Amino acid sequence: MTLKMMRISSVIALTAVLVAGLPQGGSAQETPGGGTRRALVICGLTGDAMRREAFAATVEKLYAGLTENHGFATDSISVLWSDEPTDMDGPALKASRGQPTHEAIEETVGTLAKSIQPADVLWVFVLGHGHYDGRYSWLNIPGNDLHQLEFATLFSAVRCREQVFFLTQSASGFFIKPLALPGRIVIAATEPDLEVNETHFPHKLATTLAEPRPFSEMDLDRDGRLSLLDAYLWTAREVAVEYATPELLATEHAQLDDSGDGRGSEVQADFLPEELGGRLRASGEVPQITTGDGALARRVFLPFPASPPAPDIDARAE
Repeated sequence: MTLKMMRISSVIALTAVLVAGLPQGGSAQETPGGGTRRALVICGLTGDAMRREAFAATVEKLYAGLTENHGFATDSISVLWSDEPTDMDGPALKASRGQPTHEAIEETVGTLAKSIQPADVLWVFVLGHGHYDGRYSWLNIPGNDLHQLEFATLFSAVRCREQVFFLTQSASGFFIKPLALPGRIVIAATEPDLEVNETHFPHKLATTLAEPRPFSEMDLDRDGRLSLLDAYLWTAREVAVEYATPELLATEHAQLDDSGDGRGSEVQADFLPEELGGRLRASGEVPQITTGDGALARRVFLPFPASPPAPDIDARAE
């Protein structure tokens, strides 16, 4: 057996172990490091009936992706949904713990902070609408809105080995700086600027996690491993396509900060072609991120899609 064949066989064997170990809902599951995988999904005010339907579908898809593909058990996911669930809603909305009022968010995060352990994983998703008043970026929720400094303060006592924040609402880039900490990954749908239009990012992110494309397509950094960085890059790519296809001016530019300096980077620029707003080399060569923003996200490996890399990708990853 050649060295390449041995490597491919090893990858297939590892993939089988990962797939066999994936929980299918039910009780809270431990991570490989011994902790529990926890998630908090906050969806603020959705707007009219059409947008309510869109956000409901996205929350359901996100919930399904987390429980079916990424090792989160149903009882370790807390959902705060802004509307009263109906008989037509799915399991995520029916499992909602209530509206995401300022008080409810504070109480939920406080409970998390008390129960979470150092070995645990915490992914936080924020969906809905936001606005910027020139000083604060506000998440629009029932009752008094919540701005970025208040939101970050709620999580100041949360400590665990893996923390990932997905701020997908408009004007979300302003949340990066106050949330930033060493060892924490913060992803925002927009720059910290006047990007206040409704965003495509949450809907594309849910699809990335729940209905990903084949491994060979999603491994955008070509390192032979599917990571949170790849999921971010793919989502940013799909958002860019949403604007480029009808030749619209992009009103959202996703940012990632995982260096802890509070300054998000548009790391996708080096992985996207010019027609999608990037600066990918003409040769198609992509950078290998080892330091700075993206380096930590590159080390958070995803178990799904579980297909092993194709031989040509495996060879380029050497």
